[in-house]
Amino acid sequence: MFELKKIAIMAGLLVSVASVSACNSVLFPEYDENEEEIYVGEGGRVVRAIPAEGNSLKADVKNQAYEEDVNETAAKTARAEIPAEDKAEPAKTTAVDRAEAELAAGEAMLPQEEKLSEDVKAEAEAAKEEVSELADLMSEPAGPSVSYRIDTFLFENGSAVLDDASRSRIRNIVKEAKTHDAHVMVYGYASSRTRNTDAATHKLANFKVSMERANAVAAALKRAGLPAKNIEVIAMSDSAPIYQEVMPEGERLNRRAEVYISY
Repeated sequence: MFELKKIAIMAGLLVSVASVSACNSVLFPEYDENEEEIYVGEGGRVVRAIPAEGNSLKADVKNQAYEEDVNETAAKTARAEIPAEDKAEPAKTTAVDRAEAELAAGEAMLPQEEKLSEDVKAEAEAAKEEVSELADLMSEPAGPSVSYRIDTFLFENGSAVLDDASRSRIRNIVKEAKTHDAHVMVYGYASSRTRNTDAATHKLANFKVSMERANAVAAALKRAGLPAKNIEVIAMSDSAPIYQEVMPEGERLNRRAEVYISY
């Protein structure tokens, strides 16, 4: 008897548990986010309708189309808010065309009858003259490549007469000049001392005697056979003493004629 009661109790418990499970299934069915529809069928049986293939993709396409519409609307609104003067115009000309137009405009601003200022013209003329002068200098024959003092002749006080010992030296100068077809220059000098004369007479006397000494040497060169066209004489007076005249020896050595040869 006790065993029957125990079986009955266990059967009741099982029935209760089954009832509770059925209620949970009915009240709280399992939900799948990918499922489109869930409902309870006959006899409390839960029926799930499987979504058709591609429904989620269709939803994504709809969302994308919606977002594109929103973005396009926002872009149109932004373009509408830009001021008209800030909008870029399409390029109608090339950079070369614009540069040529600017150059033409700049030239048009200059006076047509006067493109250059007078100062620029004057500088151009001066430059032409300098070039012309330089061309003339370059066309002239070059000067002598050799020039040196070949001899010096001394004279007595107030005299312009060469002594006998000078003849052989004159012949040597002529020989050297003819060998090189040289140009001969004779410089005549005088000492600074004169006796009891004023300044003007002093200068005149010294210039005269210096010229006579140069001419005396030149005449001796011509007599020895040197052409006159190859001889040049210059009077230096007492302007270039080479010795101090505190003693008579210095004065004597300044009474001289120097001969230079160039070729």
